[in-house]
This record gives sequence, structure tokens and C-alpha cells, in this order.
Amino acid sequence: MTSAGNEQYDNNEDRREITFESPAIMWGLMAAIVVFFIGGRYLFNAIWDGRERLLQLDVPMWVKLTSVLLAIVVHEGIHGLVFALYAPRGFSSVSFGFSKTMGSPYCHCADAIKVKHYRRAGIAPFIILGLIPLLFGMITGVQWITTFGLLLSAGGFGDLFVWIYLFRFDSNVMVRDHPEKMGFIIENP
Repeated sequence: MTSAGNEQYDNNEDRREITFESPAIMWGLMAAIVVFFIGGRYLFNAIWDGRERLLQLDVPMWVKLTSVLLAIVVHEGIHGLVFALYAPRGFSSVSFGFSKTMGSPYCHCADAIKVKHYRRAGIAPFIILGLIPLLFGMITGVQWITTFGLLLSAGGFGDLFVWIYLFRFDSNVMVRDHPEKMGFIIENP
């Protein structure tokens, strides 16, 4: 077992299963999310308190709630799109579902792809739905877009964690999405 994930080898040592389901990892991610969100709100207030915003935007609450719920689905769609770009069988290897244990939707790619491509598929929603809106909101002073960016960035922290963890492996090694757990399987490590 490593400090970050559970690692198991199968009998012929040609596959390395790495999962991230320990309570320590989950609590660590939750703590990071709380610190990130509070820090982001503090930074926004420090930048814009008493200053005129560059962009004024009044968004109804129902639009805010709908956009966050839609963004959760789009998040998984972005994973699927990027997986399909690199998977040998394209969209045929991508599936979507809802995990009752995690309480969230998921995207799964059945094909093995290169680590560098798996990392792209993992980090794309974090950047597109989280960081870009967060930066736009911080720059323009739109509190709602900043909050949206903070929420969607926080929602991608698990993906960010896996993305960082994958730096341990050569970018051309083949990796397969774990079919049942948060994690992956390194082929021929």
C-alpha cells in the first residue's frame, strides 16, 4: 500500500490496480475542498470589496441551480468525449451511469489508453467547467460565476488527485479505468 492509494498486483504481475477509496483519502479531499472554497471566496472578496465590478450580472436562483445540475452531467460528458478521442473503440468503449455508493454520476472507459491521454480525460472537466469560469469570475467580479467555478473546481478535486497521482507513471504506459472503484489499472507496469 502506498501513502496515497491502494496498490495490488495480480498473479503474473502484468497489471497494477490502484484505487482511491480509503477514508483518509476521502477526508483529505473533503478538507482540501473546504479550504479551497473558503480561500476562493476570501480572495474574491479581497479583490472586489468596495470596488466596482467589471461586469454586472443578475442571475435568478433557478438558473443557478439548473446550471450546476447540468454542469455535473456535462462534467461526465467531457470525460466521455476525451476518452472517446483516444480509446481504440471510440465512444463504444465509453459508458455512463450513476453510482449509488458515491452518490454521483460517473463516466467509464473500458479500453486501455495511454497515461497521458487518461490524464487529459481526467483533468478536462476540471479546467473547462471549474478553472476557466473561476478565473473569469475573479477577473470580471461576477460573484455567481466565481461561485460556479469554485463549485465545479471542487467537484473535480478527485479527478485532480488522480491526475497528479498519474505523474508517477511513464506517459506512454497503458492504463485502464477501474470498472468498479475510483481508480485505474496500469497494464504492464
